[in-house]
Formats: sequence, C-alpha cells, structure tokens
Amino acid sequence: MRRSPHHPAVTGSDAFRREVSGPAIVAGVSNHETTHPPPLPRSPCHDRLRDHHGHCRHHRIDWRSPVNGFILHEDESRVIIATGFSTPSDNRKTGDMVQIWILVKSVSPTEAIRTGLDRLICGNCMHRGHEENGRFGVERSCYVNPGQAPQGIWKAWKSGNYAPLRSLECFVGRKVRFGAYGDPTHIPLPLALAIAGVSSGWTGYTHQWRKPSLQGWRSILMASVDSIAELVIARSMGWSTFRVTPDLDHHSIETLCASDRVGTPCSECLACAGARTGQRSIHIPVHGTGARHFKEGVAK
Repeated sequence: MRRSPHHPAVTGSDAFRREVSGPAIVAGVSNHETTHPPPLPRSPCHDRLRDHHGHCRHHRIDWRSPVNGFILHEDESRVIIATGFSTPSDNRKTGDMVQIWILVKSVSPTEAIRTGLDRLICGNCMHRGHEENGRFGVERSCYVNPGQAPQGIWKAWKSGNYAPLRSLECFVGRKVRFGAYGDPTHIPLPLALAIAGVSSGWTGYTHQWRKPSLQGWRSILMASVDSIAELVIARSMGWSTFRVTPDLDHHSIETLCASDRVGTPCSECLACAGARTGQRSIHIPVHGTGARHFKEGVAK
C-alpha cells in the first residue's frame, strides 16, 4: 500500500544518508533536515501565479487534480522530468516506480535520434546506433522505444503540462528509477543524492562510468558495461555493474536479473542501486525494440 506523503515512513535510507557526502546530502542540509525534505527554490508556479480556478498561469497545470509529473532540472540542452506520482507506471518489469526522463529540449526524442542530437542525453552509449551516409541511429540497439513514452512526455512538456519541482516531499517513501530514458548523470548529483536519500529505494545505470568527473555516482548507479572486459575494468574502479548479454552466458560473478529469473519487478528487487552496500554484477538477456541489432562490444 502506498504511503501518504503527509505521513511518510522512510525505510532503508538512514544508513545511506550517513554514507554519502559525510554529514550532509546537499550542502547546508543536515541528515536530520533531509528526513523532512527541504523546500526547493520557489518556481514560477507559486501561489500568486494561480488564478481563482486553481490553474497555474505559467504552466497549464490544474492544481486541484493530482499532479503526475514535475520538472526536476533544466539546462540549455536538456530537460529532466519525473513522472508517476499520481498514475503508476504500467511497466510490468519495473513495477510502480517514479520514472525520471532525460530529454533533449530542442527536438522530440525521435527527431533527436534521427539527427544525432541524442548524444546530448546518451553520451557515448554504443546502443544509440551509428552514423551511416549522414543517417544517425543506424542499427540502434537501445531497448527503449523513443516514439512511445519519451515522445509523449516531451510533447506534454512542450505543452506546459509539467511545473518545476518545489519540494522533495513527493519522493518520500517512493521507489525511483533514475534514467527511464537518457543517462541520469545529467541530473545534478546533489539533487539525485537527496532524492535517493528520502526515497525507499531506487535503480539507475550509466554508460559514462569511465569519466573521472562522474565517479561520485558509484554509490547510486550501476556501470552499464557491454563486455566482460568492461565489467572487469568497471569493478576495478569500484562500480557495481549491469550488462545486457546476447544469451544466458555470463561471468561467474554475475547474477541473472531477478525479473528474468523469478519475475520480481525492479520495485521489489532494487539490486541495481550502485555500490553503496558493496559491489554486485547483474546481467540480463538482450530485450526491447533494438534487440535485433544488439552486438556485444566495447563502447568508444
């Protein structure tokens, strides 16, 4: 049963709060304060911008109805949106988790792939596909279908249907999926740590695990690796790993994803939560819309 954000019971996060960033998750916020999430800076959607019907004048939000999504962060190229607060995800593999999407602002997800702009959210991930005669996304092997949920969420954002997040309260006691689409390292790390700290569990993956500037993500994200060689390198750097494999062959230290092994959804398993409680390595057989193009290899 989902707990009310007004009577939260945060489980499994106190130890995490002690582990990350010493005495604080976010600069200036103590562990005790993080238990009761601090308000974020006021957004353009504060009370004075609502009309007498309860609508937001800046975004097309009816605050009388449950809000399903918020803008977590924006920069010049990307917008990061969290959804699933009032309407649970229908993804049976992940289960009921808040889904965080990293999207290109200037064009739709499908157009971003066609023009190569998906590099702004996916970096050097080999599953973006390759360029051939001016065409991008050739033989794309990513499991995500960008024309479905990512496209719909981008269109909803363009229509003004999401307002900026003003408080972490909506994440208290919830399960969170960092990176339903796009690489979650584009989220400001202090914000991601704060969300993880008040949640009741999370999952997340990054293909950018080699970058020196992103090593702080090891505590909450898995290194997405594409070969046994990369698995060994990532583990030597302190990462837990997640690997998509062309079949059930795997390294002796890898465990088959619980969803494939026994049908347990991510929201109940939560094994793919970084290396905060020790390193682990998970593998899963190739799946999704790009499975026919999957090739095991090493990302460049």
